[in-house]
Parts: sequence; C-alpha cells; structure tokens
Amino acid sequence: MNINDLLKEDSILLHSHYSNKQEVLDAMIECHYKNGHIKNKDKYKDAILARENLSSTGVGQMIAIPHAQDETVNYPSLVAMVDQEGVNFDSLDQLPAKVFFMIAVPKDGGSQHLEILAQLSQILMDETTVHKLLNAQTPHDFLNILTGKMEEEIKDEIEDSYDVLAVTACPTGIAHTYMAAKSLEETAKQLGIKIKVETNGASGIKNILTEEEIQKAKSIIIAADKKVEMKRFANKKLIQVPVAKGIHNAKEILEQAMSDEEIILENNVSSSKGVNFNFIKTLYNHLMNGVSQVIPILMIYGILKTVLEWIGKGDPNTYYNGVVEMSFQISYLKDISMIIYLIIGFGIIPIMSAFIADSIGDKPAFVVAFVASLSCINYSHIMVSFILIGFISGYLVLGLKKLFSYLPNVIESIIPNLLIPLSGTLIMILLLQFVNQSEFNPVVIMSELVLNEITLIVIGLIIGIMMSIDMGGPINKTAYFIGIMSIILGKYQIMSAAMIGGMVPPIAIGLAMLIYPKAFNEKEQKEKWKCMIKGLCFVSEEAIPYMSKDRKGIHLPCIIASGIAGALVMYYGCGQLFPHGGIFTVIFINNPIHFIIALLSSTIIGACLIIMFKKTS
Repeated sequence: MNINDLLKEDSILLHSHYSNKQEVLDAMIECHYKNGHIKNKDKYKDAILARENLSSTGVGQMIAIPHAQDETVNYPSLVAMVDQEGVNFDSLDQLPAKVFFMIAVPKDGGSQHLEILAQLSQILMDETTVHKLLNAQTPHDFLNILTGKMEEEIKDEIEDSYDVLAVTACPTGIAHTYMAAKSLEETAKQLGIKIKVETNGASGIKNILTEEEIQKAKSIIIAADKKVEMKRFANKKLIQVPVAKGIHNAKEILEQAMSDEEIILENNVSSSKGVNFNFIKTLYNHLMNGVSQVIPILMIYGILKTVLEWIGKGDPNTYYNGVVEMSFQISYLKDISMIIYLIIGFGIIPIMSAFIADSIGDKPAFVVAFVASLSCINYSHIMVSFILIGFISGYLVLGLKKLFSYLPNVIESIIPNLLIPLSGTLIMILLLQFVNQSEFNPVVIMSELVLNEITLIVIGLIIGIMMSIDMGGPINKTAYFIGIMSIILGKYQIMSAAMIGGMVPPIAIGLAMLIYPKAFNEKEQKEKWKCMIKGLCFVSEEAIPYMSKDRKGIHLPCIIASGIAGALVMYYGCGQLFPHGGIFTVIFINNPIHFIIALLSSTIIGACLIIMFKKTS
C-alpha cells in the first residue's frame, strides 16, 4: 500500500487555523466525507474519538496522526492538514501539533492502518521533511515533498547491496539494541558507508538480513550481549563487540569493518585469528541469553504470585511429594491461577538452564538441559548448579555433534532429533546421580542469615550505584542480573533496588531540564519529557548521552541519586517478584507508596545536584 495512492491534492488542507483539537478533527472528517472516503460523518467521528480516548495520537515533534477503522469507510484513504500556528493536541511532548494526517481504513481492513502509520512515521522522522511540509504553499507542493521523501525511503529499502551489515542485540532487547542500531546508522551516514542493521529486540527480529545481502557485504558487525544466529555469516569478515561499544565506538568499529583486516567466522565458530572475543566474554553472553529469555516469564510469575496473595489463596509454594495441595472450596479461577503459577514457578529455573545450553549447542542442547534440570528440581541444588547444568549440557551436545558426525550419512536425519537429545539427556542424568546434592547449600545459609537494617541499606546503596555507574556496561548488567537471581532466590527487595536505580537518572535529568532549562541547550531541552517518560518505564538508556557528556555535572549526581533510591527501597522493604515494568507495575510492588516516595525524593535530590554541579550550556 502506497501513500501516493491514498493521499490526493483535494485531501490536503493548508493555510488553516483552528482553536482546539476538536475543530481540527471535525475539519479533517468533513474533508474525508466531502471526497467520498466515508459514508457517515458521525459514525466515523465516534470511531476517531474512541481511538483518541485510548491515548492521544499526537506523537510529538509537531506531528499528529489520528486514525480509525470503521464500517462507514469506503476505502483506505488519507487527509492531511497544516496549521502553522499549532494546536494543543495532548501530544506526548506537550508541544502543539502543526502537521496532521488522518487515516481512514475499512472495518475489514486488517492491519492496513498500521502499514500506513509505519510509512508515515518513517517519513516524518526526518525533521527537515516536516519543516518543508509545514511551509508548503500548495497541495501540489505538499504532495511532492511527501512522495519525494517516500521514494527516497523506498529506494533505500530495495537497495540490496550494502558495504556493511550489522546485528544489534541486548539481553532485555528494549533500548540498547536500538541505540546501537541508531549509532551505527548515523555514523555510517557521516562516513559515507552504506549499512543495514538488523535488531534483535524484545518485539522480535526486525530488518532481517537476507542471504543475498550477506553475500554482497564487505563485512558483518555483531554488537550484541546475547545469542545471535551466526551460521549465516560463515566465511564472512566478522567483528564482534558488546552492544555498548556499538553505541559509543561506532566510528572505530565501522572503520575496522571497512579495512582489509581479515576477521573470519568459520562453521559457526569464530577463528582465533583477529577476533577480539575471549572465552569469559563468550560464557557471559551464553549466561545472559538464558537470563534474557526468562525475563517475560518472571514478569508473569511475579505479578501472578502477587495477585494470588491478594485474593487470599494462602502460600502458593505449598506442595508435598511433588503433588500440589489445593483447596477446592475456593473459586475455579483461583485454582486455575494457582496451577499456572506453579507451572511457571517450577519451570523458570529449568527454562533458564535450557536457554543457556541452547545458546551453546542449539535446540538439542535445550532439550538436554531442560530435562536434566527437571530431573533434580526437587533436590537441594543451588542456583549455580542449574547454571552449570546449562553450560555442561551445551558443551556436551557440541561434543556429541562432533562424535556423531562420523556416523554414516544415511542416518543423518535422526541425529539432531533423536540420537543427540537422547544420549545427551541420559549422560546428564547419570552424571547428576553422582553429584552430592545437599552437603552444602549457600541458598539455605543465605535464607537463614539475619540482615540488620544497616546491612540492607548498604546493599541497596551498592545495587543502586551499580545500576547508574556505567549504564549498559558490565557493572550495570551485573546489578540487574543479581536482581533477577534474587527473585528466584526469594530476596525480592534487591530487584526493587535495581529497578529504581535504573529509573532515577533519566527522570532526574528531565526534571532538571524542566526546573532550570538554562543549564541545557535547546536540543537537550526538547528531550526532557522523553527522558522522564522513558525513566518511568525503566528504560534508563535515555540518560546515557547526557551522563557520558558531563561526568561531573550529570553522571556523578545520577550515581548519588540512584544509590539513595536503592538504599531507601531496601530500608522501606519494597520488594517485587518481576524484573521490569517501571511505574506501570508499581501496584504489584510490596509497599508501593514507599517505593513512589523513594523514587520522588531521590529524583528531586538528583535533579537538584545536577542543577548545582552542571555548567550552563
């Protein structure tokens, strides 16, 4: 579906001004009706207002894209409008909207409105294009600007020959993945290098690299802290770096990618020649792959457990000889919730172990580690044991693959689906029988250790500081990993300290810009709402550019504020059974009011310190 087919000159309204959002919507709906796009103005208006009531379609940067699907729409169509004075549209950045697009799609149009939205969003990301549209004198000029930019985007998309290809990925797949992609793309543009970046984010793999593109590319950059599919890059020049380097060292990496230095990946195993990736880093990536896979599972587990406690189910951990003791005098819904909770609860550790193995030896290793972990889930194994099961299973499967490669080709088809999983599982189960399972259990010792308030506050202080000291770096990720492991070990306050420690920096920076804008330049000031919203969502990476630019005036205050926040939530006993969510999951946190108090007070302290120490821009 092409925007050029949806938007016509008679559907472009220029040189208009309206006093409020309602008048803008009415004028655009009237244009849709006048041009035969819709049958009934009132029904379509109801659909538009219903969508606006969910959340404003003012996307920020002077753009608003109201849209609706309804049976009164005759065919997919667009109406565009420019109001140079601007109208309050309840936009995300709280700034007036000046360029408007209203999308109309039939009720049975499926995801057509999303396709149109995606095309428009891609075009309107370019500020220069938006300003040209804002100053267009005629509908013809407006359409030429819009479609001209669209043709540029299409030309870039269909171009299948790139100098460099890249893949970015981080354990959570939320911010670092996309920040690294953006940094590589922008730096490549400055250097005159044609690049395509595949992102392995939380919403799935986007911008997938094709086999033809891989064959034609000069080199491949892998900026990742988790497992990436590597077989497709066999015999290509390869540069592997942590995702943080993709953000901060893009120029250096791209120059290396364009050099004649040979860095080759062979048979899914990087050669020792030229690859700056040591064994410890490889183990870390396998571990983080396992951790990243259980994050969404932990979210459901933690929230469900909290809800079960709310509705008075009692202790959801009660079981005897592997059989759940459930009272059938309570509601059917509670029983179903309990079953789901227990399945997830017992499955978290084996799943994490299995994904660590999968990162090493692919799907057969997943099966081996999962079954091996389940076979000893009722034993007194410590967490480290299950992590080791994942690693041992993974490397065991790699060895079995090598061994079975000597078998006749005629039975090749049953090797990955039968011989390797079966033999690997039997070996692991036999191996586990010889392991002493209960002589020494640090988890029990940790559970019995009585921690006084001072110790708890110090732990929270350290976790908060670690979350802020090197955003996205190894210290930050270690603190987050400790928080995730603490959920599984039943020490829920540590995860709250980690989350609040990551939330504070971007909120504090945004608040400082709001209170004392003179300390920041005009470009920085435009990002204040984005910083605060991302911070509230526990997407802390928005603070990275500010913290790296001014170590004393911004980074140090953020470290102090994050440490205070971590200490406060530990003091207040705020605990959470899930690893993400930010402000949207605060109701599921133990002592939520105190968590909010800790967040507000530490944020204000951070903002005040930034204002005190930062030099005026």
